[in-house]
Amino acid sequence: MDFYGIIRDSMPELIYGAKLTLYYSLATIFLATVVGLFFALCKLSNSRIFRKVGETYVHIFRGLPLIVEIFYVYFAMPMILPLHHWFDPYFTPVAGIIALTLNEGAYITEIIRAGILSIQRGQTEAALSIGMNTFQTMRYIILPQAFKRMIPPLVNQFIQTIKDTSLLSVISINELTRQGQIIISTTFSSLQIWTAVAVIYLAMILSLTALSGYLERKFQIARR
Repeated sequence: MDFYGIIRDSMPELIYGAKLTLYYSLATIFLATVVGLFFALCKLSNSRIFRKVGETYVHIFRGLPLIVEIFYVYFAMPMILPLHHWFDPYFTPVAGIIALTLNEGAYITEIIRAGILSIQRGQTEAALSIGMNTFQTMRYIILPQAFKRMIPPLVNQFIQTIKDTSLLSVISINELTRQGQIIISTTFSSLQIWTAVAVIYLAMILSLTALSGYLERKFQIARR
């Protein structure tokens, strides 16, 4: 079969893998944003204990290779917690999302913390002076402004998440990279399939890169 014929015949399976890649990435970025917000607030807390908790989380999950975190969640954590029982029969995809969430959440923690710190301290003081409590100040004054500034780096982190999902192939999750491996095991067409896989990844990532550039320009204009 010719070069393009193999790619054409394999495309439905690769598109299926690309969809799973996007699903895992979307689930991860949503959960990691929630985790990141929590630990960012911990790091900004007046409580020394909460600050230490936030710092420890970031140091651990930014300091370890993602593949080690995936193996730990998939192989080691079930020896401590009955994860197979809790998530059966979806343990493998859940383990993959947990590992990615913990890893990406550590980076998003710093993005959110930096976004919050970029808002002038005077706005917090003004909100407190008119009777708003700390939660109301964060919810209605600080976070809405900070979120606009966080959108471009969050999009960039989403791009990184898409690339990181390729490591889930090591626990047999059928995202794009794993689908490519499966096809190659039967067709022995490494050149064609990895070329197609690379093009699909580039299409997804360049689209998000363009979106990130657009958002940066938009919010730069908005701040003038």
